[in-house]
Amino acid sequence: MLAHPEQPDSPDGRFGGLSAKPRLELILKPTTMKTTKLILLLASILLLSACSTKDVEPEYFNIDATEASMPDSKAGSTDILLATNCNPTVTVEESAAGWLSAAITRRCLTLTCTENPDPEERTGKALVVAGSTQVSITVTQPGHVDEPEEPDEPEDPDEPATSYELYDVYYENGQAVGIVFWAAEDNLSALVVSLDRSGTVPWSYDGTHTIGTGTSDGAANTELLRASEEAADIPALAFCDQHGEGWYWPSLGELQTLFEAYNGTTYDEATKSVPASITDEEKAARAAFDKLLTDNGGTAMNLAAESENGDAYWSSTEQIYQEVTYGSSFRFGKAYASGGGDQQIKTKSSRYVRCIKAVTVGGSVEPDDPDVPVETKFPVYQENGKNVGIIYWTSEDGKTSKVLSLKRVDGPWSYNGANILGSASLDDGAANTAVLKASAEAADIPALALCESLGEEWYWPSINELVEIFGVYNGLSYEEAADENGKYHVPDEITAEEKAARAAFDLSLTTYGGDAMNTAATSANGDRYWSSTEYVTEAGDKAYGSFMVFGKAYMSVLADQAGKTNASGGRYVRCIRVISNE
Repeated sequence: MLAHPEQPDSPDGRFGGLSAKPRLELILKPTTMKTTKLILLLASILLLSACSTKDVEPEYFNIDATEASMPDSKAGSTDILLATNCNPTVTVEESAAGWLSAAITRRCLTLTCTENPDPEERTGKALVVAGSTQVSITVTQPGHVDEPEEPDEPEDPDEPATSYELYDVYYENGQAVGIVFWAAEDNLSALVVSLDRSGTVPWSYDGTHTIGTGTSDGAANTELLRASEEAADIPALAFCDQHGEGWYWPSLGELQTLFEAYNGTTYDEATKSVPASITDEEKAARAAFDKLLTDNGGTAMNLAAESENGDAYWSSTEQIYQEVTYGSSFRFGKAYASGGGDQQIKTKSSRYVRCIKAVTVGGSVEPDDPDVPVETKFPVYQENGKNVGIIYWTSEDGKTSKVLSLKRVDGPWSYNGANILGSASLDDGAANTAVLKASAEAADIPALALCESLGEEWYWPSINELVEIFGVYNGLSYEEAADENGKYHVPDEITAEEKAARAAFDLSLTTYGGDAMNTAATSANGDRYWSSTEYVTEAGDKAYGSFMVFGKAYMSVLADQAGKTNASGGRYVRCIRVISNE
């Protein structure tokens, strides 16, 4: 409050000997002083904030792809993964807005197409804007193709086959194992192609002999090859032997017959172009044949991109050119039967093998119980009536077994990868998986999504659990797989026993509808599998992923510095679980 303190009067009428102006003094009550101190404190904080030099995080934007192709003309969606610290937006160009729509978050761009009723392919664009970055995404949707007629179902599948029709499913021991690709006019005999195929292999690992195989009779060729000095070096023989009695390596002429059933035309009438440019009728025929294969647990004939020449298959036919003997092959993308002038060296490892079988009425029976699995070295494991894995280990007392998933996915350890998550166990993948599920990066880890899709008990194996799986796959442990100098070798150069063990393991996976462990060329280092184990630096400031290579055996170490976000070079994930047999 304001006050005028009393002063003694001066003779001239002024107070205290001073001028007559009053003197004001500020007297603060205690509450007012507290308020003033608070105001001064807040002002200081504001001044400090204004002086802050903290850097603003620079904007970033990454997207997995700038092109998206819908699988068919039907309505559907596809996702493209992205990462940004901006708030992205997406707009669809006006000309495509009637059939294409888009939605975006900081993690994912979702593109949705309506059904395309026209036979022509259509293309549209979506523009993504994130901060100062603009990216155009091209979306392509195929034109409508009339569905081919499905083959008639047998009236009574429990009765033995009384005839064979083109595209019939062929059974052995209660299991679908092939598709009829040729049937005699009287429908009493037929040729069947295997549902599965080998990985890319050479015609022969030796290739120095001329054995004398012809262009038409694959069964006769196979017998000649089995009796030759090179028999142990010809991977197609071992592959066909795994299928059982009567299966053989087709000749070049028989592969041409198979192609004609696949393409819906004769070889001469076929469009000699990449799959994207063949006729709609040929595309429909190929799609129907591939669907028969995959619906019954097999592999499509051609898995290459439609813009590529496509997958080629070795035949058992030799071709001689300028006194040198070569292998022969047939290509199932851009149709092509090789000639001697192509000089296809037998030891080249870039082609597949399928086996075929000649059958007659009375020689095969439709399954009494389609759910009864064929016998393989590693038995199938089912959940809810579906094949989901193979049993690769059982305890000595038989009470416990371990199961490996048929399915695998490729991708990085994590799409984020910036954090140390604590999944450090070398032996306990279940514990690692629990830690990762509870982490801030859980939504960015593809392995967790795969294991969760399989069921509650499935988990991502640790590095030592992957090493154990490799030992079963290879027939020898990781340590025993090294040569006397401690070195490991590509699949071309491992022992015959190891090759046989791997083939049996892969056959068990593919028989039940899964993927082989290693689909890389046998001359390459091979497919690698991420484990759930993090490798953390001694300084504790960074974590890397760990992996096991299933071609040329290799268990990664910290020094490899395998970045978690690296998805190149064939990096896969499989899940496992433990089951009780009691």
